[in-house]
Amino acid sequence: MGHLVGIDLGTTNSEVAVVVDGTPRIIPVDGELIMPSCVGLDGQGEIIVGREAKNQMLLRPEETILSVKRLMGEESSLILGGKEYRPEEISALILGKLRDAAAAYLGEEIDAAVITVPAYFDDRQRKATRVAGELAGLEVRRIINEPTAAALAYDVEKRNNQIILVYDLGGGTFDVSLVVVENGVVEVKSSHGDTRLGGDDFDHLLMDYVAEKCREKHGVDPRADSRGRNRLWSAVEKAKRELSDHHYATIREEYLDGDLNLVEEISRTTYEEMIGPLLAKTIDCVHACLRDAAMLPGAVDRILLVGGASRTPLVAELMTREMRAAINDEINPELIVALGAAIQGGVINGLQTSAVLVDITPHTFGTRACGEIEGGFSLDCFCPVIRRNTPLPASKSELFATMVDNQESIEVRIYQGEEPLASANRLVGDFRVDGLAPVPAGNELVLTLRLDLDGILAVTATEKSTGLSKTVHMEATTAAEGRQRPVEEVLANEAAAGDGHEDRDGGLDDDSEGREEIARARELRRRAAKVRDSADETDADEMKALIAAGREAIAARQWERLEELNESLADLLFYLED
Repeated sequence: MGHLVGIDLGTTNSEVAVVVDGTPRIIPVDGELIMPSCVGLDGQGEIIVGREAKNQMLLRPEETILSVKRLMGEESSLILGGKEYRPEEISALILGKLRDAAAAYLGEEIDAAVITVPAYFDDRQRKATRVAGELAGLEVRRIINEPTAAALAYDVEKRNNQIILVYDLGGGTFDVSLVVVENGVVEVKSSHGDTRLGGDDFDHLLMDYVAEKCREKHGVDPRADSRGRNRLWSAVEKAKRELSDHHYATIREEYLDGDLNLVEEISRTTYEEMIGPLLAKTIDCVHACLRDAAMLPGAVDRILLVGGASRTPLVAELMTREMRAAINDEINPELIVALGAAIQGGVINGLQTSAVLVDITPHTFGTRACGEIEGGFSLDCFCPVIRRNTPLPASKSELFATMVDNQESIEVRIYQGEEPLASANRLVGDFRVDGLAPVPAGNELVLTLRLDLDGILAVTATEKSTGLSKTVHMEATTAAEGRQRPVEEVLANEAAAGDGHEDRDGGLDDDSEGREEIARARELRRRAAKVRDSADETDADEMKALIAAGREAIAARQWERLEELNESLADLLFYLED
């Protein structure tokens, strides 16, 4: 029996994994574990997928398609090289690239897969995913929810019964599921989410912020053309990732518009203020999920963060405050879903899975600073920088400030442990930074800790205003030898499946003003497709003409005209369906 791969078909990135010798492994695609969910055309008009497509996005934005997952299940068309593609067809190209990488890695043809979808995907979206797999030449043996897949890859044992809240914030979708693990069975009790909320929305907020700053300073809006917009998107996406580990990021893009060189610094604080309302929506979904399961936050034993956007520090902060439960992130949140899908594939194939090997730091590393402990002020407050169970290698930074005017030096003391008092933890090492600028209290200092796979801790203290810095390497105890995380055979509900083939649409989209009529046009088109073959030639031609006119009305944003056309088509269908 051939291998059954697991695929996480994501909005921003996709991954493929397989169980080999009882252990799930991520399969590299073009030398990388994570493949951008990007499709484009190269200079010769050939279709390219993955990193190559994303790399040429800046030069050929009109020949590049991103975030197709958000369109799955919709009657919409995408244009590439003058040709129309359904979302399922673009997704099939992505799946085909993953299939080919798996075939090369395993040395055999791959013709079957387990594919994951957001828990909040509806029936149409699930069917569209299955169609995409079939178009890619894959027998889709199972469609499972992403939170379920993540729970499979998590440290689940038959004797370790627990309730897990899976918070899945990806590039384009968000969902949260309450998962009960009991006697080796993983059961999703409730799910909630938003298929239009994810890291892409964070990117757009950052783009708007930077574009407005650029317009204020230079009178230029870099979003005015597709090439400038894509270059700006690429720059802010990089800054967003950097802000997950550091307090400041610089968005830099040379010759963005003629001779304009964009240089804009943004702080994590400013960024968090931008995305705060969106994250508040996810918290509302969390509480709705709990209500649906008739459970209180205190019933949750563990919180599992999934998806690249869940790396945002504010996510962990909000979830800890709301749930007061332990957060587990031992497995890379961007890879855990594909690993779980591979485990499910192994179960379907009758394989006995054994372990997930993970390199983590078993301790928290931080420094001593002034702060509040149990309502009182303390000079011995422990401030974590790299928290325990962080996957290795890791690089994190935190912002501190001087407390007295004209302070010339600081003493940096690094501790290892979990106690709120720094002195109660183990001292790893210390050093002094001299020559600070003679400025009033509040001089900002960035402390960066980097932990590599060999257990070497590098600490850098940087005076932000001058760039003065000092780096010291320290020995630290880590789990570089790896840790086994057994995963037992589990049962999961099979997702709804079907053919789901739909007619192409000439560009339907959502518009705040015409949304209801657009939705009605979609429904009428589905009804028309069912009676098209049985209608006589005159009625079929009339349906075709009304649908074509409806598309033109949508493209021109003529909502009154669309309403009239919808009424005419509804009247015709009334008689044909009778």
